[in-house]
Amino acid sequence: MESEYRALYHEVWHTPSPTLELAQSALMKPAPLSMTLEERTRLTYQRARALAHAYSLTLEDVLNTTPKFWKLHIDMLTAMDGGAINLVSVAYNLFVGTVAPYVASQPELAPIVQQAMNFDISAQFMLTELGHGLDARNLETTATLMPDNSFILNTPSPAAAKCMPPNTPRHGLPTFAVVIARLIVKGEDRGVRPFLVQMSDGVKMYPGITAKVFPPRPGANPIDHALTYFDRVQLPFSALLGGKQGRLEKSNNERDNFLATIHRMPAGTLFLAGGCIPLIKMAVYNSSKFSFRRHILGHDGQPMPVIDFRTQHLPILHAIARAHVLQAFLIHAGMSFCDRNITDPRVRHAFATIFKAVTTHHFQTSLESVNKGCGWHGYYDRNQILQADLEFRAVATAEGDVRVLAIRLASELLIGRYQVPPPKNPNGALAQHEAGLFAEARVAMKLFGSRHRSEAFNRTILPLALPLVQAIGYRMAIEAAIEAGIDPKLRALYQVGIIKEASAWFAEYGLSRQKQREMEAEAADAVLPDLERLVEETGVEPYCTAPMTSDRLWNDYVGEFETFSGGPAEASQELKARL
Repeated sequence: MESEYRALYHEVWHTPSPTLELAQSALMKPAPLSMTLEERTRLTYQRARALAHAYSLTLEDVLNTTPKFWKLHIDMLTAMDGGAINLVSVAYNLFVGTVAPYVASQPELAPIVQQAMNFDISAQFMLTELGHGLDARNLETTATLMPDNSFILNTPSPAAAKCMPPNTPRHGLPTFAVVIARLIVKGEDRGVRPFLVQMSDGVKMYPGITAKVFPPRPGANPIDHALTYFDRVQLPFSALLGGKQGRLEKSNNERDNFLATIHRMPAGTLFLAGGCIPLIKMAVYNSSKFSFRRHILGHDGQPMPVIDFRTQHLPILHAIARAHVLQAFLIHAGMSFCDRNITDPRVRHAFATIFKAVTTHHFQTSLESVNKGCGWHGYYDRNQILQADLEFRAVATAEGDVRVLAIRLASELLIGRYQVPPPKNPNGALAQHEAGLFAEARVAMKLFGSRHRSEAFNRTILPLALPLVQAIGYRMAIEAAIEAGIDPKLRALYQVGIIKEASAWFAEYGLSRQKQREMEAEAADAVLPDLERLVEETGVEPYCTAPMTSDRLWNDYVGEFETFSGGPAEASQELKARL
């Protein structure tokens, strides 16, 4: 099993990326500052199409979530345009992953699936509504069966607007979407169903469909995220995926029906979060290159690089350790989707939630800390770090808000509905931290009779949910790093980084703050001699365009600035006379 694990680790992380050539193309050059919003939006879609073509995934890759599917989501091109990977992920994972299983019974869907695979259309997935968020089981959008066997798709209230999926003709591609709506037959609510709906032809919206476009998010590559409303839109019976008469019957178990309808969401939760890993590498590369270039005069009057300062290189070292450990953790979590011994889908979703909770936290804290070391260069999105931070913060809410997912998971684990795999080494520091937090939570629950639907649970346990889930993830991550053979020095630095984050807990159990600082210093000293090698081994140099990393890039960047000049200075007549 261990050799299989390490082989898969190598396949995903160390085989050449098919986007190396694309990264050097004119298409991926930073967008000129003079570009309009519409031009920049079209550029994001063009890059998404190029990314899709570079990978050339097959339908088998998508449906079986093969390593090639994983690799697309963690490609370093993410550092150049996070919007592009977002568009491709939704098209493949949510749209194709939902529609393709119905092709056998509805062969007319095959050309649409192929168009989505080729990125000849914008393929979207519309579940979340403005007023419901993760309470999606209570969505309001209705699809009412008419006497002629057609459906009327309708948005009954402003709160029922489908929220966020890109949906305008701004990019020039026809747009199709899987719309999750409540099926109404003879006045009876039959539960939610997926419907395939064409939104636009790439030039104009279809009748009855309105999209209100959100303004661009600060720092992010623009995508036409929108609120979508349906006003009595008529659909053929074939729009109902799995459109047979049996699909009209009310499900025996509405919860299971809902989960089956959105069965691709856990994969999105996992692999979209995985896209944060190459961004941590990018941040490491850009900030370290800046720190090696930036010099100050030392006490001896000689220039010294700022990377020599502990406060400058320590955040970078921690980020490197996190990137390596998270790479192993992704393989560990991804394998759970293929593990035949895991028969409970809730456990697979738990792996995805745990991975997302850890990865998004490491991503946000790592990018913030390394960017601080870039000084005023860090204020501008062209340095890539700030832009990535702003753009991928949305990952924390995409495919499920990580805080709410953590609340659900922690609650189910505490009341014993199911369990995740236990620690392989219960005596390890991170395993003891996990066990300690759960013990504290269970003691607190006993005080109010373990009632999980109570105000006491809300007040006491909910704030602990995310830390509990992260604690499981830290333990799983270090176990995965051991299995993958990650350098013990990097593992040690990763572990002490977690200890420092949970400093108070470890201090309460005998590990003083002084000892924690000494452990961190020793772990950092062990890795520091390898810093330059580790930075180069990230392999991200072809994808990094931050001006602060080289004189050439900086000079090119300054050449783009809008310039105001008074022309060459000439001495006045009065001055000339004096001279």
